[in-house]
Amino acid sequence: MTMRKTAVGLLLVLVAGTAMADWLPVKADPKVRVMADASSMRRSGDMVTMWSVINYTQPRKTEDGTTYLSSKQHLEYDCVDHLSRRLAFSRHSDFTGLGQVVYSNNSTGAWSPVAAGTVAGELLKFACGEK
Repeated sequence: MTMRKTAVGLLLVLVAGTAMADWLPVKADPKVRVMADASSMRRSGDMVTMWSVINYTQPRKTEDGTTYLSSKQHLEYDCVDHLSRRLAFSRHSDFTGLGQVVYSNNSTGAWSPVAAGTVAGELLKFACGEK
């Protein structure tokens, strides 16, 4: 019974964390709707970390065939050199990072250049306060 209570408590914390996020629209097109969590932004000099989510207009599938509707990522941005890297990433069975986690990766990725006009470019502009 204690294990069940712990699992339910953890689930409530995860859902509440997503529900309490300050999701703001960043980019929308026929394939995706991208949002950033303004309340998660942390700045240290020219570096910014932030959570974002991509909602797909059509279901997608993982390599093993599991369907997902959104991807949630914690990214770090270098606002001077226009670079980004992944800190954490997950795919979810429902929109806005809700539902079952069907894939996750919590390893820090390598720094990559960010191209203007891409989803990553729009998120960098939002995180760095560029217009």
